[in-house]
Amino acid sequence: MKKLTKILGIILMVTLAFNLNAQTTKQEQKENKAQQKQQKEVKSDLYKRSGKDAQKEAKRLQKEGWKTMGIPIEKQLEDAWMKQYEKDPSGYPRYIVVTNQAVANTISACQMQLENLAKVRIAGMIQTNVASLADLSLANEEISQKEAASITKAIENSKNIVAQKLGRVVKVLEIYRQKGGDNVEMRIAMVYDMKAALQLAKQVIIEELKNDLEVNKAQLEKMMGMDNLMENSKKIIPDEIVE
Repeated sequence: MKKLTKILGIILMVTLAFNLNAQTTKQEQKENKAQQKQQKEVKSDLYKRSGKDAQKEAKRLQKEGWKTMGIPIEKQLEDAWMKQYEKDPSGYPRYIVVTNQAVANTISACQMQLENLAKVRIAGMIQTNVASLADLSLANEEISQKEAASITKAIENSKNIVAQKLGRVVKVLEIYRQKGGDNVEMRIAMVYDMKAALQLAKQVIIEELKNDLEVNKAQLEKMMGMDNLMENSKKIIPDEIVE
């Protein structure tokens, strides 16, 4: 009888735990659906407004002599603006958006210069992101002065490596015009997936520090957790206004 009572008690506890977990899961699903609905409504509103604004901006740019090599300027502007405000399901920025402008002898020279510059700027934004986390961890006494010095050095060394490893950066705006005789002026906007960029930076920095005896690897992993990187990106990585 005692054994039966004990078994029934265990079954009851498991059932209660399962029901509680099911309720939590349902609540999380409900909250996620509500958040996704809100984001969808915001995106729809932005899409409507960006279409009208893009037409006005395209006309202004065309009057200033800007041209496109294919996709109409207003469509490119609309795409760039939407990418700028797009969020992932958790509400974090989905993309890093950078805009650059340059003058060169040819269109291809401009393209190469601007694409390389975009990668360096993206790497620089990520570098700032991670550096601020290191400063915060030091201020909260989660890492020591020696660890902070090692991490800071690795972050500084990581910028060029991250820029080289970024791979393909997606171009959402590309316009040009003649400038001063035979020269060409070009303006581009490029985007890169936020999570992918932060994950790459994390890998590069950890690789830089793998032989450093001053660094506590567990603390480093905790500091550079994806949740921390994504949350910090809201404050550190600025919105790029594509005009």
